[in-house]
Amino acid sequence: PDKYNIYALDFPGFGQSDTPKNNFYLKDYADTVESFIKKNNLENIIIIGHSFGGSIGIKIAADNPKYLKKLALVDSAGIRKNSKINIKKIIAKILKPIFKLSFLKSTRVKIYQAMGAEDYLATPQLQKTFVNIVAEDLTVLLPKIKVPVLLVWGENDKDTPIEHARVMEREIPNAKLIIFEGAGHFSFLDKEDEFINNLQKFLE
Repeated sequence: PDKYNIYALDFPGFGQSDTPKNNFYLKDYADTVESFIKKNNLENIIIIGHSFGGSIGIKIAADNPKYLKKLALVDSAGIRKNSKINIKKIIAKILKPIFKLSFLKSTRVKIYQAMGAEDYLATPQLQKTFVNIVAEDLTVLLPKIKVPVLLVWGENDKDTPIEHARVMEREIPNAKLIIFEGAGHFSFLDKEDEFINNLQKFLE
C-alpha cells in the first residue's frame, strides 16, 4: 500500500456526500468517479469495487479510459438475470451495508458501517435512483473491458451469486477468478488475509 495513493469515495447519497438533486443512473456515478480522477490529474488508476462499487468499475472500464490500468471486482453487482425479482429486495441485499474503507499501516482493513439500504429506500429521490441502477444489466459491457481484471468471490455469496462471477470470468477477455471457500458476500472480510495477499499480487 505504501506504493499507492488510496482514495475511498463517498458517492452522492452515500456517507457524508449530499443526496443527488436529480435521479441518478449508474453512468452518473461513473461520471462522478471520472470527474474526481480528472480533476485531481490522477494516472495509472486501479479501481477496486465491491458489490455496487463493482458495477461502477465495470461501467468505467467498458469505455477503456487511458488512465485505467487494472480493475478488481469483489463480489460485484451488475448481472441481472431475473427481472421479476422484487427491486427493493435486490437493493436491500446489494446495498445494505454501506462502508467506508480505511487502509492502515499494517495493510489491515477496518470497516465502518455508515448506514443501511433502508435509510435510502425511505428517501423518494434515492428510491428512483436505486431502481434505475438495479434495472441495468451490465453483461453486454463485459467483453468491452480490455484491462486485466481480478474477480474475487465468496463461494457462499447469496447476494451476488457465484454464477455471476462465472459470467464475468467468461465474458471479460482478461479476467482471473479467485473463489474463497466458506466466504460470503463480504469475502474480503471473511478471508481478509487471503484477500490482501491476492490483491497485492494482482497490483504488482
